[in-house]
Amino acid sequence: MFNKTIIEGMVGIVGLRQPLNPLYAILDSDNLSSLSGYFVTDIDNVKIEFFKDSQDYEAISDVDFNTLLKQKQKSAIVDVCNMVFNREDFQDRNLLFTNASNNVDPEVLIDGFVGDRINVKKEKNFAFEITRVILDFHSNFPNDIVLQLYNTGDPNPIQSKTITITEKHQVEQLDWVIDNSGDTYKGDYYLGYVKSATSPIPYKRNYENADVMSSVEGLSIDSIQVNGHTGNTLFDLLAQEGLSENIGINPDFLCYDDYTDFILQNKKLLAPAINLKMAILMLQTSTSTLRVNRDERVSTENVVRMMQTLNGTNQGEGKLMAPSLHGQLASSIITIQSEIKKLQKGYHGGRIMVATRG
Repeated sequence: MFNKTIIEGMVGIVGLRQPLNPLYAILDSDNLSSLSGYFVTDIDNVKIEFFKDSQDYEAISDVDFNTLLKQKQKSAIVDVCNMVFNREDFQDRNLLFTNASNNVDPEVLIDGFVGDRINVKKEKNFAFEITRVILDFHSNFPNDIVLQLYNTGDPNPIQSKTITITEKHQVEQLDWVIDNSGDTYKGDYYLGYVKSATSPIPYKRNYENADVMSSVEGLSIDSIQVNGHTGNTLFDLLAQEGLSENIGINPDFLCYDDYTDFILQNKKLLAPAINLKMAILMLQTSTSTLRVNRDERVSTENVVRMMQTLNGTNQGEGKLMAPSLHGQLASSIITIQSEIKKLQKGYHGGRIMVATRG
């Protein structure tokens, strides 16, 4: 799995060359830029003229045309990443508390921050999501809690949501993703809220094994409190203490492999495949237009040539078949996957030499 929105930001990893024909020399700097040195229009029969004359809207503006090209590149990037990282990525899904609970007695909590400390395993390509929280409170509502998620690398909450508690049992959807693509990663995470005199009062988990936490693959979780803490910044970590009382929050965790950071750090490795995929997308547009009055530049002969580039050509008995772009892309994906296996040794248990100061 990877963060599609972030990965689409790789636009510019490949580029297009400005046509010599001044009528079509309309590419902006974003489309001309190529971080990898690969240019889609260096591939036979992939021409800006053909693509522009065959896209569906005849009166498209230069700005919109450039946007369309960037959209094609985004699609190519995502498609290639899906092809390369096609393995199963699910690791675990579980609520923190799953045992039966007898919701009768009110809990007594100190005023201050109450919550759960979440420690993440060391593997780099690991992510988790807090999909929702189940809220069980005894009384003192309607009142708000401000649910916060902190990382030890940032004094401010990386996620925050004000939740109005209106009933004894309710569910709040969060979809908070914690992956390796941001500026806070690893360390410890803290999920909780600042309890005050007006806060809703949770139930005790005092029935049989109701207070036993579930095991969640990749996460180590324990409850903490910080007496007297107020405000919306991370507390002094030395001030935290263990907590055996229930805080009324039952988070639902989804854990999975996430390759967002790996892709960003190794994007040039993907560039040849992205270049081929974008060429395929452009040629597919050029050979399947909805326009009936396209420029005669995109003649039947040119369409045949583009189809041959896409699908390959048979040169006759005893002669080699010209490889198709689809076949080249498949080979490129296999090569990339082979290289990734080597690189991942540094992400998963590979030895890294570290020099020590003498």
